[in-house]
Amino acid sequence: MATARHSIDLEMYELGNPGIVAGLEAARRRGVLVRVVSDPTETQSKASDAQLERAGIAVRTLAVRGGIDHVKLLVVDHARVLVGGVNFGRGSSATVDGDVVLSGAGGRAATSVFNRDWAAAGGAGMAANGTYGPFVTGSAILPAMLSIIGHATTSCTIVANYLSDDSIQHALVAARRRGVAVTAVLNPTGYGEASAAAWLEKGRVHVEIAPTRPYLHAKILACGPEAMIGSANFSYDAMTVNHELDVVLDGRAGLMVGDFALGVARADQSPQ
Repeated sequence: MATARHSIDLEMYELGNPGIVAGLEAARRRGVLVRVVSDPTETQSKASDAQLERAGIAVRTLAVRGGIDHVKLLVVDHARVLVGGVNFGRGSSATVDGDVVLSGAGGRAATSVFNRDWAAAGGAGMAANGTYGPFVTGSAILPAMLSIIGHATTSCTIVANYLSDDSIQHALVAARRRGVAVTAVLNPTGYGEASAAAWLEKGRVHVEIAPTRPYLHAKILACGPEAMIGSANFSYDAMTVNHELDVVLDGRAGLMVGDFALGVARADQSPQ
């Protein structure tokens, strides 16, 4: 943010990190156009929103019926993008998580997503839904996940804070049955973790349980050269009621995410 020249667009579920808030205020003082979209139910974000508004920053909240605005997206100068699962909360840096940095056409696509959400937060139209370049949101997320698992031929790793969606669990077991090496790294405190682990192990999926600290907050799917990373947990709420944003990667970028996912799996097997 310190290098922003013209604009900063931030959509963040949990916004409470003092350094981030101070950086947004400093950018505003430099003449940068700063726009912030947050979730109206998140306590940290409420306090930060009030502080940012006092600093003259444009802030809108995106109310999601039956769910939350769970997006984590930062776009600088419509050209550089940070997107993934990492919140900007006071304790977010202490979690196991991951983001992706994009530029070029990714910046234009991310701006399109943000502009839709900004308008919706202002009462004009609906939030972004569908496919925008490498980004998937709304009803496009689950089909993209199932497609990546369905096309896996050699290996597939899922790193999950929550893994409670039946269709994703079934897809992982189906991949294992056709010979794919499938690994699931699960948060031990995540909703439905015990039943998911038991069902996956019955389907011969290799399951690793992460330590309780640091907290596993990541939502990563990496199958060979294809991968997804973003805000969407592998859960019913993420697929049906929340507003989420993931990015689909392939080629070298996908392999990098795959290496990260496998690195988490290896770390979870080390003595604590």
